[in-house]
Amino acid sequence: MIRIAAIGDIHTCFDDTDVELFNDSDYDLILICGDLPGRSHKQTLTVASTLAGLSRPALLIPGNHDSTTVLQLLGEVTGSKRLKQWDERGIEKMRSRVKDLEQALGPVKLGGYSLHPFHPDRGWVESGPLDIIVARPHSMGGPGIGFAPYIESAFAVRNITESGEKIQELILRSKAKTRLVLAHNGPEGLGHRPDDIWGCDFDPSRGDFGDPDLKMALDNAAAKGQEVQTVLAGHMHHALKGGGQRKWYVCREKTHYVNAARVPRIFSKNGEKQRHHVRIELDNTDVRVEQIYW
Repeated sequence: MIRIAAIGDIHTCFDDTDVELFNDSDYDLILICGDLPGRSHKQTLTVASTLAGLSRPALLIPGNHDSTTVLQLLGEVTGSKRLKQWDERGIEKMRSRVKDLEQALGPVKLGGYSLHPFHPDRGWVESGPLDIIVARPHSMGGPGIGFAPYIESAFAVRNITESGEKIQELILRSKAKTRLVLAHNGPEGLGHRPDDIWGCDFDPSRGDFGDPDLKMALDNAAAKGQEVQTVLAGHMHHALKGGGQRKWYVCREKTHYVNAARVPRIFSKNGEKQRHHVRIELDNTDVRVEQIYW
């Protein structure tokens, strides 16, 4: 069994104590779903520099808060072209911020539309028993592509269909018997209720807020005999707007879907500080998933 620590949306909640705990653990691999800062790029780099202290192999997919500006993020939420600032200068600014993030992460890999073979004894390899397929980075959730001009510039992806095809191609390239998809937001098709694993709680009229390109890729790859055992993502926080908790784990048609976005992941309960992550143990025949509170 390969032992994976899945860390959901961090939002500044990761410190040197976490580094010590994960470094002293029995995990083979650490996967991070993104959204490192509160709002500022400086916070992103601060958290990234802390993550760089991890001694175990680690891989991160950037979320919608990573390497983007507050105005760009607000523009994506409101649809305002003026706030999005997507002229050539805006695209280059995001490119520069992504480069800053990659440098600050040190040995932690930064993924996006990428394939990462892994071996529990040898780390990142050319071919191993586990393939990590990293989906579209900087996802905002829902039907469109967040930060589309940057995504087109950096990855030559112009629309949802092309994005689905690119993720599907990565899955089909995979040679490992065990496959895990790492995304910031999960796939469409797992429920329309606000408390569903990627349902929209901040505006219930928007229903299923999963990524359609990821669903397309998973469905098409499965139809060609390349099934994915586990899909790990975050973005849609466990605590719902207005109260209640969303489903964080679903198993459907042999695929295990995990939402690790317990926010805040560091919190106090009964006067004691607790730290959240999800433990995933998997091989080509079995997957075990458990929420862990240190």
